[in-house]
Amino acid sequence: MSTNFPDDLLGQYKALSTKLKKAEKAVFKRFGPNLLEVSEEFQSLAGSFYTGFLPEYSALCWLAVAKCEGLIGNGVTEVDALLKAAKAFVEAHENLEKLNVLSNAGEHLEGALRCYNQALGCLSEDSAMRAAIIRDIKRIKPNAENTSNFNSPSHRIFDLETAAKESIQAGDFVSALEKLTEICDDVGERRVEALYGSVLTRTEISRLLLLLLLELPPARQSPSHIKLLERYTSTESCWSEAENLPIGMDQELFLHLQGLAVACQTKDIEAIRASRNDIINFRAISLEQSILLQRILVRFEDSANTCRG
Repeated sequence: MSTNFPDDLLGQYKALSTKLKKAEKAVFKRFGPNLLEVSEEFQSLAGSFYTGFLPEYSALCWLAVAKCEGLIGNGVTEVDALLKAAKAFVEAHENLEKLNVLSNAGEHLEGALRCYNQALGCLSEDSAMRAAIIRDIKRIKPNAENTSNFNSPSHRIFDLETAAKESIQAGDFVSALEKLTEICDDVGERRVEALYGSVLTRTEISRLLLLLLLELPPARQSPSHIKLLERYTSTESCWSEAENLPIGMDQELFLHLQGLAVACQTKDIEAIRASRNDIINFRAISLEQSILLQRILVRFEDSANTCRG
């Protein structure tokens, strides 16, 4: 490979940019460079910049592709190019963060946001893609005010689960419990439990851990909360039978969760610690659930120390 590889690519980019300017001027004429040809050349150059570890230049090429496709009238391809440009800008930002080079980091995020917002302008209010783009925007700009009229159970579940994770990380466990319970209630009301078995299983684990941590008085527990706790603490529960387990839940994991629930009920610190150590090693346990397991142990240890004091 030539030692002037980046310089060669930049030379190609400048030449193509000049060609694009000529093509723009010739849009309504019968002569000048072919826009489709320019678009294809920029797409190829975007790939070269990307494999050359220069995502910011790859993003600029995809912006040029979007301009070409917009002038041609290919709206779908224009949006696709804008989204590729946005993702390349985000990657460039992340690369600078890893190197602790922050001087231009903001510029790349601004570039990504401009691309996302330009793509939104090409889509209808009730578009599923619009809803997905807004989620990407809020990952890099949480206070963004973009909204979408698109609504589906899957998108609603995603949004509620994301909000619940953020609440757990922020220590707002009551809010997290409310959001996860809303998911379960919504799926139950629609009677589509069979379609969302894995969602209900991971949500059940998180809700159980939150209930054990919060120790809500009966007056603040909903019927679904009471039923969930009874499932893991009742001596008459038959859920330890494999055929009666929640969809996708490992039987051994369920038994450890039962052990944790009973240990919390009896305030057996050693049993809580042992259950925490067993549960945390399961692959099904998420980062947020690991946080909850640790908080449960700390809470009961503090409570026991206070009583001894």
